[in-house]
Amino acid sequence: MLNAFLVILALALLKYFFMFVAPYLVYWKIFPEKFNRFKIQSIERQRPQLFHEITYSLSTIFIQSLLVLSIYWGVQKNFFHIYLGFGSEGYLKETVGYFIYFFIYDAYFYWSHRFLHIGWLYKNVHVVHHRSQNPTPFAAYSFHPIEAVINMLYFYPILYFFPMSLELLLLLVLMTDFGNLGGHLGYDFLPKKMWNSWWGSWLTTPTHHNLHHQFSSCNYGLYWRGWDEIFKTLHVRTESEFYRVKDQH
Repeated sequence: MLNAFLVILALALLKYFFMFVAPYLVYWKIFPEKFNRFKIQSIERQRPQLFHEITYSLSTIFIQSLLVLSIYWGVQKNFFHIYLGFGSEGYLKETVGYFIYFFIYDAYFYWSHRFLHIGWLYKNVHVVHHRSQNPTPFAAYSFHPIEAVINMLYFYPILYFFPMSLELLLLLVLMTDFGNLGGHLGYDFLPKKMWNSWWGSWLTTPTHHNLHHQFSSCNYGLYWRGWDEIFKTLHVRTESEFYRVKDQH
């Protein structure tokens, strides 16, 4: 199991580098002037914030690797059913299944996120993430250890009740990371017309989550803007801030 854990940890660190470290270097260090017009907030990040985000990110990667190891052990014991080969149980079934998993995760994120904003959990756990009021890509994994566990708990019932191909599981993880990166990159590259388009009217935007870091008690959703609209947690400036950033272009 130790060898398996080391492999999982190495892959997690490699993924973190390409998904979060590389974008930070490109957008904030190497070509900042080129992308300045897409920046959501104008204030610069301070070194203590970066140190805080990186430290907790490494902690999260370690914890996530342990949880992935537990899933790997569960697969070996036939407790979870993850199989190789997308389509081996029917392409339609697996595609529909993926969208079901995706919806379940999006709902789980919204409600667990709101849960983390309650009393003790916010003051002692989720506050770690909210110390980044103007987040960098490193903030995407900057979580208290308890929150790092909560963020992955949904995998266990899903993998227990719903068999999934390894390919779809990896796609779900990558989609989650892309959503996380978009919300914490500090830039909004989405086109202005998307807000009222048929495909964009239901989506959150990088500005949407950036406002959550600025004001905390709003904009809890990850992908679907409808959660915040239905449950009245959408910040009143979400649309106007999106257009403000777009008008900078």
